[in-house]
Amino acid sequence: MKSVSLSIVLVLACVAGLVSYGQNRLEPLRPQAVSEDVVAQKSMPVYGPYQAIAINRGIIRDVRVDKELNIFLQLVPEHKNKELVVKISSERFAEYRNWVYGGLELVSPVNAGKTSFGWTDRVQTKAKYIEYWMDGSIFLHLKRMDL
Repeated sequence: MKSVSLSIVLVLACVAGLVSYGQNRLEPLRPQAVSEDVVAQKSMPVYGPYQAIAINRGIIRDVRVDKELNIFLQLVPEHKNKELVVKISSERFAEYRNWVYGGLELVSPVNAGKTSFGWTDRVQTKAKYIEYWMDGSIFLHLKRMDL
C-alpha cells in the first residue's frame, strides 16, 4: 500500500515539474504577445535604443523612435481605432511605475481621424521597459538597451 502511494506521489511530482519547467515562479504571469504573427525572440527588431522583447505583427506594422526618444507606432488598419494602454517599469516584470501625471497606465485615445497607416501619438519615458496593451493583451514590449 505504501509503495502505491509513494508511486502516485512521485508521478504527480514529475507531472508538476514538467508543467512548471521554464517558468520562474517569482515572476508574475503577464499575458504575452501571442499569435501566429509573433516574431521569433532571436530576430527581434531594434528601434533606436529600444529592442522589442515581444511584438505582435498582426497588430503593429512599424515603430519609429526620433532623436528626442519619442516613440510612435504604426498600427495595422484593422486595429487603428482601438484604445492603447501603455505601462512602464524599471525592471522586467517588476511593479509598474507611475507616469508623470500619477497613474500606472497611460491610455491613448483611439486613432480616429488618422490615415490608415498614420502614426500614433508619441510616448516618451525614461523607463527601461515599456509595455503596449490592447484588448487586455501585450502586443509590444520594449526594452531600453542604453540604461
